[in-house]
Amino acid sequence: MSVLCFGEILWDCFPDQSRIGGAPYNVAAHVKKLGGDSYVISKLGDDDLGHAAMDKIKGHGVGTEFVQVSKDQPTGYVQVVLDERAIPTFTIIPDTAYDFIEADDETIEKIKAKNFDLFYFGTVAQKGEVSKAAVHKILDNVEFKEVFFDINIRKPFYSKELIAESLPYATILKINEDECAMVGDMFFDTKEETAVIAKLFETYEKMHIILVTKGPNGATIYTRDTHYDQNYCISPAVDTVGSGDALSAGFITAYLRGDGVEKAGIVGNIMGDYVASQQGAIPEYDPEKLMAERLK
Repeated sequence: MSVLCFGEILWDCFPDQSRIGGAPYNVAAHVKKLGGDSYVISKLGDDDLGHAAMDKIKGHGVGTEFVQVSKDQPTGYVQVVLDERAIPTFTIIPDTAYDFIEADDETIEKIKAKNFDLFYFGTVAQKGEVSKAAVHKILDNVEFKEVFFDINIRKPFYSKELIAESLPYATILKINEDECAMVGDMFFDTKEETAVIAKLFETYEKMHIILVTKGPNGATIYTRDTHYDQNYCISPAVDTVGSGDALSAGFITAYLRGDGVEKAGIVGNIMGDYVASQQGAIPEYDPEKLMAERLK
């Protein structure tokens, strides 16, 4: 089982420390920790943060074959502040290396040769026109069994047009409940969740699974035939940065290994809850022990 994640590798800069992050990277790192084979296609600056990031990537066992290096732009970073509920506010710095990810013909051929089971992408890296062109070139020229689109809206770095151009590629969509209402309001003149989900399935023929994440209230997993309301959140939140990415990674790995949508949702819920209860988006854990403890 192999996954390619496209987009930002960056540093989450908290008032007291900095940690490696970016949703695509967090997903790739957790997929690897959960027993999958993962790569990330991104770009780092040729600077101290970039060199430190590369060390972290290798340390997590994530494939670096598609990580590019820029001589002209700095490694990406964001300023992060947590509120009293451990909910983050991000200040994203524009025009950093991950805004300039490239996908030339040689890269496309290398991606094809890997025969990835799933391609993950979001909206943040698409704020850069070069990266946006690259992700669409990949999606237009490479066949993947599944395409996982995490909308991951970060104001002001999104637009109705950007979302409209991305949704048709998705076979699996991940969206939080606030984003679901925003998308419904943008496209379907409704904010009601089940109505938005029905419209998404009706409009986008490739889409067959939608994950609606709900913070401490778990998630609802929709298919075209049914849905599962799931809440395995039992831990007090310490730092919710990356918890949604852990949920995505848990779902992806369980689903790709054949566990089924309901079980994959449970694994994702457990992963998201665990990460929210820890400091950092990629804490240490033993996957088998964690699942055994939570599923007994």
